[in-house]
Amino acid sequence: MIETEVVMRKKPRLRKSILVEGLPGLGLVGKLAVDHMIRELDAKPFGDLYSPHFPPQVNMVGNGGVELPHDTFYYWKGKKINIVFVAGDYQANTPFGHYEIADAVLDLAESMHVKTIYTLGGYGVGYLSKNPKVFGAVTNPKLKKKFEERGVLFDRRGGIVGAAGLLIGLGMLRDIDGVCLMGETHGQIIDARAAKAVLTVLTSILKLNVDTKELDKRAKQVEDALEKKKEEVESPKPKEEFNPQYIR
Repeated sequence: MIETEVVMRKKPRLRKSILVEGLPGLGLVGKLAVDHMIRELDAKPFGDLYSPHFPPQVNMVGNGGVELPHDTFYYWKGKKINIVFVAGDYQANTPFGHYEIADAVLDLAESMHVKTIYTLGGYGVGYLSKNPKVFGAVTNPKLKKKFEERGVLFDRRGGIVGAAGLLIGLGMLRDIDGVCLMGETHGQIIDARAAKAVLTVLTSILKLNVDTKELDKRAKQVEDALEKKKEEVESPKPKEEFNPQYIR
């Protein structure tokens, strides 16, 4: 394999589609949100993306077999909209690879009549918030109002790295509208609460009912583990009793 390749399992027929991306990034915010949507909506896999820009390895799958690193495309058909998801465990390990993979995703998106791209990720602030803010960026100013009405803030500057940025940026060159939603997050800690925040905004925009109780449960587990670790660090260690040992 010398270039990125999409291997189709089947080709669903979709019209009026949107693309939703959630690949690993800060706090795994986008990945958690999209993986949750896929499970809750019971979206179906239809293709896999392989790339020489993923780690040079195969993964053992527990039954003696192996698989190449890949990301997966899923689809979901609704009454008013159809969704194409791109999800998985990998992003490119080189700048050139990020561009090549984004182009491959956009080629598929165009073939499935995608008109708008939503990318989900984290906005690193160095701490965990109980009520994470959601920051946004759009390629079409006309899209801002409906997100601002849902509390999304458009007051930040800086780069959006990887798939979350490139898909909407390169999509703009193809006349595909793009929105990036970023949940306020520590950056180095898995953050299900920030994932819920961006998911809540997106599902409100798309008029979808997606249960988020599992994300609440996961957020509580992480917070409890952090609190326990903090208590262990701050609590004084008991002094060891001195028991003299004699050798006769």
